[in-house]
Amino acid sequence: MGMCASIIAIGPYCEAVRECLPYPAEFYRLTRLGVPVVTELFGITEGSSASSAFASALGITDPWDFNQHKIDSSLINIDQLRKFFKTLAAGAQYEKDMVRFQALLNSGFSFYFQPNG
Repeated sequence: MGMCASIIAIGPYCEAVRECLPYPAEFYRLTRLGVPVVTELFGITEGSSASSAFASALGITDPWDFNQHKIDSSLINIDQLRKFFKTLAAGAQYEKDMVRFQALLNSGFSFYFQPNG
């Protein structure tokens, strides 16, 4: 088994991000605006090479350097991410996560790279 990777996103709840979150909308009915919420994105399972390419598009030069795991949004290469996802069999699913990712990015979420393997 090689390395897998995902992103953990943490940020302030608002109506604009409700559809980007993992639970049905009714679960957030009583959630106050601004309360921190958490979701996971992407879940790259295609192995070490794919996970490393994913990390690179996020501006991470070494996926196992824990100092780089808080993603610097200014280093994210959206075009590189989109091209990368098109090379994967599950690319359509990752594109759905790209929509969520960009909405969360625009809503002030913080992102953390999470390697596994």
